[in-house]
Amino acid sequence: MKFRLAGWLLAGCGWLGTAQAGECPAAIVGKGAQVPGAVIVSFRDARTDIDACGMADVAGQRTMSSETVFQAASLSKPVTAMIALALVDDGKLDLDRPLADYLDGPYRHDQALLGDQPVWDVVEDPRLRKVTARLVLSHRGGLPNWAFGEPLRFAAEPGTEWKYSGEGFSLLATVLEHITGESLPALAVERVFTPLGMRDSSFVWRDDYADRIATGYDKQGKPLEAMRFRRPIAAASLYTTPADYARFVRALMLAVPGSAQARLRARTAEVDAAYALGWGLGVGLEEHTQGDCLFHHGINNGFQSFFMACPAQRRGVLWFTNSDNGLSLASELLETYLPGPHPVLGWPTLRP
Repeated sequence: MKFRLAGWLLAGCGWLGTAQAGECPAAIVGKGAQVPGAVIVSFRDARTDIDACGMADVAGQRTMSSETVFQAASLSKPVTAMIALALVDDGKLDLDRPLADYLDGPYRHDQALLGDQPVWDVVEDPRLRKVTARLVLSHRGGLPNWAFGEPLRFAAEPGTEWKYSGEGFSLLATVLEHITGESLPALAVERVFTPLGMRDSSFVWRDDYADRIATGYDKQGKPLEAMRFRRPIAAASLYTTPADYARFVRALMLAVPGSAQARLRARTAEVDAAYALGWGLGVGLEEHTQGDCLFHHGINNGFQSFFMACPAQRRGVLWFTNSDNGLSLASELLETYLPGPHPVLGWPTLRP
């Protein structure tokens, strides 16, 4: 089913949408049971189209739609980055001040992010005082991706190399909550979701998702036990719909120069010269002659997602899948919606 959403999205403005018949891309149809379902959003100038393909739940014969709820996985990170940059605009956060300066004492790291209750360790490594918001947002803070069940230890010297890090975003979220006195879910509603009209998005599970959440499947097509994030994880726990997250991507793509959205995509770090990839303050950047295209991937068990948006071309694509095979669609979908060479396709991160 194809949904056309007309209009240029700006903060506070909505879309008018009409549904009409459409065909799913061959990438989804051809994969069959390996990718039970996907929703693909394409952007071109002021036009947004959404194709819902396959099944949100195979056993229940529930089909995909633009309102199906997905775990966005690491597509959470750009949202957290937007919150941080909004607080920079308010003068509450300095991108280059040590994050430790904002805390009343040592950083208390939660080893049990997926549990109902936190398990704390205290980080006393002096290198923590070198970690800034700018370094975290560009994945140069020296922290590991995850330290589940273990005390937090540095993986590199802060500022010396690019290392993808979810733990860095957890540190940043702790600071954001401390300086505002608000929870991350509340900050997301105030700073991102309400301004962009993202009514179906949340960093924690909502009971109204129960009838719309997609079932995740492994590489063999077996359903996985549902994970319900009861506590927020800044890097990974976002629930959203394709229609909602499309608003966020369009806001990034059409951002006014100097805005928080535009600063998100300012090239800050080089990731891999071999693939012409860099990183901004929250998103990846693929180098092109007309200007960088911004991108991000998301990988949780049973859910894989991706977006790429090219501001100079005013074109982009976003997709959500309920499958551990979801990123295998990248080559065909990028070629379909953003024709041309894409060095990111050779990046090992996109071959999980």
